[in-house]
Amino acid sequence: MSGVPHLQELHDKFNSKGFELVAVSSEDAGKIQSGLIDAKKVTYGVVRADISGTYETRGIPHSWVLDAEGKCIYKGHPSGVTAEKVAEWVANLAPTTVDKELHKDLKGAVKSFEKGEMGKSQAEISKAVEGTEDEAVKADAEYLQGLIKKHIDLYEAKMAKAEESGDLVTLGKTLTEASAAFKGSELGDKWAGELKELEKSDEYKDTVKAQDELDKIKDKLEDMRPSSARSKLEKIAEKYPNTPAGKEAAELAKRYPD
Repeated sequence: MSGVPHLQELHDKFNSKGFELVAVSSEDAGKIQSGLIDAKKVTYGVVRADISGTYETRGIPHSWVLDAEGKCIYKGHPSGVTAEKVAEWVANLAPTTVDKELHKDLKGAVKSFEKGEMGKSQAEISKAVEGTEDEAVKADAEYLQGLIKKHIDLYEAKMAKAEESGDLVTLGKTLTEASAAFKGSELGDKWAGELKELEKSDEYKDTVKAQDELDKIKDKLEDMRPSSARSKLEKIAEKYPNTPAGKEAAELAKRYPD
């Protein structure tokens, strides 16, 4: 990653606006730690994984940019990921900080927002504007509500995509995160109820089990004999044929000869 030092700059500038940067390498964990994390002082995410089965790699380093719904909107050398492009990509994402000073009556609401406590922030906003005639307070409250609305829209988009694709693991995780963020609000209670109902379903239980079983062996596949790797993947595929993890296991199995 020595050829793309600007990635740390992009992380520092855009992370609070919703831009998440993750470096992935299949190298030895010690080499990743010393050669990247320690040597380059990176503070963005770094994971050890083999993603060659998920993303086609043409040369190293290579990068992919996914939008809020998981669609790939850029692929190529990381040097092509410029500040101008990232600014365009994050324009409609949900920010995690308030980038301007708001009225002092909204101090509590801003603090809650930046802690990710959206439901609490909404309650603080309602308290601040109740009975006020101050147009500055009203304008700043509307601005902050707009930022919160971006989080709502993002959660709802993720949920809709997960439901459409049948990815109940992602749906469950999104509902968990969303209901916690909006705890104490009507919307938070609604999402918490949907999560409770989802967790009762056999389909969800099978989806979670399949993903857990696949996750346990994915990092070990390259160290297994091809026939053993194929056998384990095929068992997951046969046991959970209608789950995303079962389908992924079936595809991965094709990479290993009998």
